[in-house]
Amino acid sequence: MLELDRIYNMDCIHGMKEIPDKSIDLVLTDPPYNVGKDYGNNFNDSKSRQEFIDWMKPRFIEMKRISKTIIISGQGRLADYALIEPWKWLLAWWKPSAMGRSPVGFCNWEPLAMWGKGCNNGVDIIKAVIKPDKKLDGHPCPKPLGWAEEIIKLFKDANVVCDPFIGSGTTAIACKKLNRHYIGFEINPEYCDIAEKRLLNIPERLETFSLK
Repeated sequence: MLELDRIYNMDCIHGMKEIPDKSIDLVLTDPPYNVGKDYGNNFNDSKSRQEFIDWMKPRFIEMKRISKTIIISGQGRLADYALIEPWKWLLAWWKPSAMGRSPVGFCNWEPLAMWGKGCNNGVDIIKAVIKPDKKLDGHPCPKPLGWAEEIIKLFKDANVVCDPFIGSGTTAIACKKLNRHYIGFEINPEYCDIAEKRLLNIPERLETFSLK
């Protein structure tokens, strides 16, 4: 039985199989983009489009099985996710002062795809500024803490959050700060170390909770 409030150094396809059906309130994750990023650990981030879809599909199926809601930040890969299953809605992450490029100049936003149960108590735009953080050195594309915090706060009833590609631990940090439970999976042990060191700076929760 997997424990909550832990990050497991393992492929999420194996970890999620240990989680009971619909025991997760929210899956919030930022999977690899398949654009040639160096994630270490011999991970291939340069698959063909069909190879990426074939690799992601069984992982998405597990996300859907274990959770009530899925939020994926996928940038240019969201069209591929739609071929696995059309999303229910697209939210927008507003990134003030971001330096990405678009056909009209700078790109200051990023889509977030949602599947499953909505929240009905917020708006579909979150704001999170990208800030340099020395504690994240060693990860090629960490998300800012505000990204996870603002999304999780939308889902007020999401007491248990899973991030199958937790990387440097941003989702776990946000959960501890917001008094939510988390469970994460990361295949690269170096990223797990980064995440665990960051978590040490956040006070522990007082109550316990188990998956069921």
